[in-house]
Amino acid sequence: MLPSAMTGAPESDDLAAVLDAVAGLVLRIDRAGLTTFASAGAHDLLGRAPADLVGRPFLSLLRPGDGEAIAQSLARGAAGPLPLNLLDARGALVTAEASFRPLPEGGRVATIRPVPEGDATLAGLRRGAEPGAGLVGAGDRTLADTLPQLVWMEGAETGETLYANRAFEAYCGPIGATRAARTGRFHPEDGPRIAAACLAAREQARPCEVQARIRGQACGYRWHQLVFRPLRRDGRWLGWLGSALDIDEIVTARKALEQTGDLLRLAQEAAAAGLFDVTLGTRHIILSPESARRHGLPGDRPAVIGLADWMRRILPADRAPVLRAVREAVSARRTFDVAFRVPTGAGPPRWIQAIGRPTRDADDAVARVTGLTFDITARKDTEQALVEAKAAAEAAKAAAEAARAQAEQANAAKTDFLSAMSHEIRTPLNAVIGFASLLAGSGRLDPDLRRYADLAQVAGESLRTVVDDILDFAAVEAGTVNLCPEPVAVRDLAATCLGIVGAAAAEKGLETVLEVDPAIPEILVADPGRLRQVLLNLLNNAVKFTPRGTVRLHLGHAGRSPQGERIRIAVSDTGIGIAPAQQARLFERFAQADSSIRRDFGGTGLGLAISRRLVERMGGTIDLVSEAGRGATFTVSLTLPAPPGGQGARPRPVPRSSVPAPEPASSGRILVVEDAAINRELAATVLRAAGHAVEVAEDGFGAVRAAETLDLDLVLMDIQMPGLDGMMATRLIRSLPGRAATVPVIAMTANVLPDQIGAFAAAGMDDHFAKPFRPTELRARVDRWLALPRREPAAVPASTLDRRRYAESAARLPPDTLRRLLRHFQAEAEAAFAEGEAAPVLRAQAHMLATAAGQIGFTALGKACLALEASGETVFVDALGAVRRLARAAAAETGGLIRETDAASDPGRLS
Repeated sequence: MLPSAMTGAPESDDLAAVLDAVAGLVLRIDRAGLTTFASAGAHDLLGRAPADLVGRPFLSLLRPGDGEAIAQSLARGAAGPLPLNLLDARGALVTAEASFRPLPEGGRVATIRPVPEGDATLAGLRRGAEPGAGLVGAGDRTLADTLPQLVWMEGAETGETLYANRAFEAYCGPIGATRAARTGRFHPEDGPRIAAACLAAREQARPCEVQARIRGQACGYRWHQLVFRPLRRDGRWLGWLGSALDIDEIVTARKALEQTGDLLRLAQEAAAAGLFDVTLGTRHIILSPESARRHGLPGDRPAVIGLADWMRRILPADRAPVLRAVREAVSARRTFDVAFRVPTGAGPPRWIQAIGRPTRDADDAVARVTGLTFDITARKDTEQALVEAKAAAEAAKAAAEAARAQAEQANAAKTDFLSAMSHEIRTPLNAVIGFASLLAGSGRLDPDLRRYADLAQVAGESLRTVVDDILDFAAVEAGTVNLCPEPVAVRDLAATCLGIVGAAAAEKGLETVLEVDPAIPEILVADPGRLRQVLLNLLNNAVKFTPRGTVRLHLGHAGRSPQGERIRIAVSDTGIGIAPAQQARLFERFAQADSSIRRDFGGTGLGLAISRRLVERMGGTIDLVSEAGRGATFTVSLTLPAPPGGQGARPRPVPRSSVPAPEPASSGRILVVEDAAINRELAATVLRAAGHAVEVAEDGFGAVRAAETLDLDLVLMDIQMPGLDGMMATRLIRSLPGRAATVPVIAMTANVLPDQIGAFAAAGMDDHFAKPFRPTELRARVDRWLALPRREPAAVPASTLDRRRYAESAARLPPDTLRRLLRHFQAEAEAAFAEGEAAPVLRAQAHMLATAAGQIGFTALGKACLALEASGETVFVDALGAVRRLARAAAAETGGLIRETDAASDPGRLS
């Protein structure tokens, strides 16, 4: 039996001798893929002691990058033979083939045979056979019986077969135990060579190898690699251990290669090949006229030169590789193929390819080396050009990728800047517009002061429009605007848009007209928000630039196509018009017809640029027809499909913030969460004036505490707040028990980019309300939500892990270290912030937990811990409750991370 001890030595000396006699390397591999035994073939194949391989993963012996494919094939039960690329003790590549057999107790035995240099093509022909399973070892005989080689033991005196494995019996059949019966299977021409090799091996006390043909019971003669190892004990010769590995395919292919060489010699003239013939005894080389010409000699006749002269005609840098290739071919008696350069005098050197092989004399000694030469200069030039082109292409690709990465980084920086500026501008602007509106509507101002308040309000609204336009255009230009097509009542949407601008038109005495082609279907599929934005842009421009007359909105039907209904939406006015020379730049960003337009009418010049890009995103076009002083007509052409359910389909319910307000509730209890005192006071003042009971909180901690302890009807939640932000506070509110979890939460924020709005919904918020706001808008939005029945919110996890940050940390740490970190953090998060602990202890726990939470990726918990550590007595209790919930949720989520780590680090099974 093969023991499991790390010595790797079999219990039986005879078995060890059997394994050492096997041609190649025999490995035993356990269930975990570790090598538990290695035969003496490790010396010959890898230049390593067998003990060096014991305890190492089998896959670590392979060339880097090959292990995964081998492991997958072994897992599928493949048995081989399989070409392998091994690394010897010096790190050099060793080409080999391996066969595998499974062991009853698990694991497998591998038999690895080197592929002689020059036979790599033969190994490649076996790629169809997948890597196989290995060798079984339940006992001495069982182990030998699993070997694919023929293995036998013969006695010293009579030569009687003492043992033969199953492979031997299966191949040779029941031939008996006598020496004559066994040697009778050898080819008559090979018997003398085998006897001579065995005699030399016995005299020199060393193993011998010989290639010979053995006749099988079910086939003819097949070539085998035979290894004979003398068996000795106490200095006495006991007999032989023999093994034979079938190499018939290799020998056959080699002979075919030799025949191919003969054919190449016959085809040399057609292939423009030259001949060379090296006589080793005289150290002269005969060159055919073609070969002589390639070496700078007269090409009208064959040339005879010394080997030293021939070497001098090769560039110095190439001489050593040529000599090495020829010497190795002579030593191994195989074909060589080498390329080298020869100088030409005036021009660049020429590339010569020499293909040759040694030939033997009657005494089986290598006497000559013959072969062909080819001028491969054109091929080498092409290869060099391809290398240079590839390098140039890779450099261009790298430059393009770097430029793209730089552009993406710049775009991300621009988006971050716009987001930050949006928040920083909108937050104080909210107070400007809001308090100006309250002041103007207070009824306690004299006419002049009322006029000043109105002017401040108008200025604030203008600044708000500028900010909205810039952010909208930035989002469209960055490609962050996603269309959300759905069934839309196009006629109703058009009427709503015209109604929105109707008040402004009426103030100027303008007539507004809506015309709808009856052929337009009632319901079509489009993005209602973006279509509404385009129509409002065009209608607002029409009202702005029309001093008197009419603004007309016309919906026309231009036929059908396989993609849907062709719709033409035209906005016409009788305003100032646009000269043809100025129309080309009208849709460019920050462009208006001329500078006087901005002076007289204001605006950013972004509205039409935004509209054109949105229409193009919807697959349409926008055109202009106008003359100076005679009005303008903007036409949007879209192809809108019918809904999947046909005309019977109806638009899905619009977001609750867009539903016409029901009858407002009499009053409600509303929580305003805002860290900016001036905006907190503004919202509270507006709502109290409307008759609502208002509670306030300065941060997310206070919001969670209020939601838990107060019976609230609505929460207005700021987003960017110190300690606990609005989204995490909402997640914690949604995790509260009972009615508190169902309170509607509206994001009242200056963050209004599309991806930010999506994040609000993902955190469990019901709606968003952009700062700055008008008091009337705030009252209307609150009344709408108070009038709606309370509904169950979507399930939202109380804690979320920043997966990107966690992945970065996990990539930097070894699996064991990461596992210890997670387990330690889980234990700390579960035990921290216990009831009854003193405040200093709780603050110290928060300080310790913050670092680990941030390192792992629980960003919100880390920030909340830091806020708890720094909190004063007034907010300490609120902060503690929120941190405690976050810590418990993070501990639960960490359990999943530990399971993920355990699964990822589990070593691949080879059995």
